[in-house]
Amino acid sequence: MKTVSTASRQLPSAGIRARLLNRGAYQWYLGTIFGLAYQASEIVYVWTSHGSLGFKLVATVLLAIFYLAYVVLPPLIWPHTVRTRFIAILIYWAATFVLLPFIGPFLIWVWPLVVAMLAFSWLPVGPSLAITAVMAGLQVLLASSVKFDEGTGFAPFVLITVAISLFSITRQIAVNRKLRDAQATIATLAAAEERARLARDLHDVLGHSLTVVAVKSELAGRLVEQDPKRAIAEIADIEKLSRTALADLRAAVSSYREMNLDSELSAARTALEAAGIAADFPLDGDVVDEDLRPLFGWVLREGVTNVIRHSQATRCWVDLERRRLSVRDDGAGGITSGEAVARKAGGHPGNGLRGLAERATEVGAQLSASRVDDGFLLTVAKATR
Repeated sequence: MKTVSTASRQLPSAGIRARLLNRGAYQWYLGTIFGLAYQASEIVYVWTSHGSLGFKLVATVLLAIFYLAYVVLPPLIWPHTVRTRFIAILIYWAATFVLLPFIGPFLIWVWPLVVAMLAFSWLPVGPSLAITAVMAGLQVLLASSVKFDEGTGFAPFVLITVAISLFSITRQIAVNRKLRDAQATIATLAAAEERARLARDLHDVLGHSLTVVAVKSELAGRLVEQDPKRAIAEIADIEKLSRTALADLRAAVSSYREMNLDSELSAARTALEAAGIAADFPLDGDVVDEDLRPLFGWVLREGVTNVIRHSQATRCWVDLERRRLSVRDDGAGGITSGEAVARKAGGHPGNGLRGLAERATEVGAQLSASRVDDGFLLTVAKATR
């Protein structure tokens, strides 16, 4: 029997038409073709019996009503509670005894339809199997009343086999649906993580580069009349920085960009000098552990950007150790880097500090930001195991 993917998710207030014409209902209708195919034997039995024509017509009409109810009942009861669905199907089963005067014990061949409705009405397996066991027991009693004639003795085995098969199918469908839901959740979380990564990378790339471009543009503007040659050199640096930023942006979008600590040290020194801030830097980052070099590069970039933007500092120090990096300035007055970052660290983190904290957490490191007597200190470190 073809299965429906899941019970209808409509509310019980949904109209009859909506219940009968939804996608799940159409899947059920297709499945009922297989369930009704073997019921042809019941019709054949009625018309080959010794009853009158009227007797046969009544029996046929009753069977047709039960078959129609079998087709439409599940979609109608899917939106209701488990209790309501159980009661509806039990009423259907009880009503089949109306057929007893017409086809006698052979009505037991209609009962597999009841089992199919139990299975595909997404009812608890335990109570459904208990009902199936009771039905099988009654089949044995009815079949024994005709001395298990015309294959009625096989009916209980058929019923139990159908029940086990259908409940196994519906259980597998339920498991698959949960897996699909889980996959959809994972995909949503992955998309959110990718958006966060892209936003973080764009901030880290453009925030630093555009800050340096702005500083150098101001410097070039002041030097146009005083020192045209140096102004031209600064404009050339601006062009170079712009191209580098564009390349970094493309790489960030493509997820292929890698952070180079040595390059960041050189770029940070150049940016600070352009802003008129003395730089006290190590020559390279060779002392740093390989697994921490990308993280330290990001922290260095963000820290120096904050110094240039906010600190009004005259000097910036960068200290590198194997598992520790610190960026300190002597900023004072106005909105210093310390005040700006302290506000972020106090429960309202900006994109830069939040992104750095996320990067640090990913590699088991810890980021800290604090005021010091003569400025501000940004530190990232990873404890030694």
